[in-house]
Amino acid sequence: MNKKIFIGLTIALCVIFSFTFCFAADNGNGFEKATNDVRNFVGGVENTVEDAAKDVSNASKDVTGDMENGLNRNTNRATTGMTNGNNGGYTSTRTSTATDNTVMGMSSTAWTWLILGIAAIAIIAVVWYYSMQFTNNTTRNDE
Repeated sequence: MNKKIFIGLTIALCVIFSFTFCFAADNGNGFEKATNDVRNFVGGVENTVEDAAKDVSNASKDVTGDMENGLNRNTNRATTGMTNGNNGGYTSTRTSTATDNTVMGMSSTAWTWLILGIAAIAIIAVVWYYSMQFTNNTTRNDE
């Protein structure tokens, strides 16, 4: 049995050392080719990820740019409509309240204070009326 193992190992070593091919020194076809293949694969993946990130970035820039352009257009339309009179003659000074708006010689502010004063007097009168009912408890004895 030992003789068979010894002969097998000898034949295996002779076969291994009988070839002159060396993978590392194969004029750039061995490890160098494998290294270049791995480098190219990793570079391709890197480029794919970089391009995807650029696409996402460009898409978000396009969306925000479109929103900004739309808002600028609306602002310009509103501004030119106000200044050029294209909005039916509407101006912001048209809606302002003037101080000469009076009813029976009193301004709207005076009317507001008058109504608030009357409401306060009415509330005080109601509270006083109900509080007087609790203090005027007289017992009547009709027997």
